[in-house]
Amino acid sequence: MKKILLCFLIGFGCSPLFAQTHIEKKEYQKIDRDILVNEIGFSEKLITDALTDTLEKLGYKGKSQKGYTVYQGVKLSSLGKESYDLYFSVERKSRKEKETSVVNMIVSKGFDNFATEAADRSLMENAKSFLNDLRNTVSAYELEQQINEQEQVIKKNEKKSAGLISDAESLEQKRKKMEQQIEDNKKDQAALVNEQQKQQQILENLKSRRKN
Repeated sequence: MKKILLCFLIGFGCSPLFAQTHIEKKEYQKIDRDILVNEIGFSEKLITDALTDTLEKLGYKGKSQKGYTVYQGVKLSSLGKESYDLYFSVERKSRKEKETSVVNMIVSKGFDNFATEAADRSLMENAKSFLNDLRNTVSAYELEQQINEQEQVIKKNEKKSAGLISDAESLEQKRKKMEQQIEDNKKDQAALVNEQQKQQQILENLKSRRKN
């Protein structure tokens, strides 16, 4: 009983936490294919962006083809020694479950030579592992995006702070200049008062010389 309770407390640790990749028969190019399917707890956009980023960094660019994004001639040691064409489609699970997506993956050994579970068991098992690990890839990608966004916030604040410091220095210079202008003005006023007194005295002396 204690073991069962412990498993529950650590998040159902004794049973799979996530849906595992399985193979379904689905139509593609009017033929039923063995398509790998998994549900991943991320939005359609985030998964698509993570897939694009991961494969483009490896040198592969996808192209749209009949509802799928196709990456041709992909070499991944986790899949096998050969190069493969990988087909991906990502769809939101439902209107209510916007943060859960269904990922479909088709593996081709070139052209229309699509892998099957019966004929290519090892390859398909490797592909299952690849798709199972995709949630980790998406999680890591999401974390990097969050880090980048936070770095941009910090850079923006640093730039704003530098601007405020620059403004403060400019205002301080203006304040000092204004204080000096005020001081000079006071001196000019005092000098003018003295000059006015002198001129007034001269005027009084001149007036005193008038003849009555």
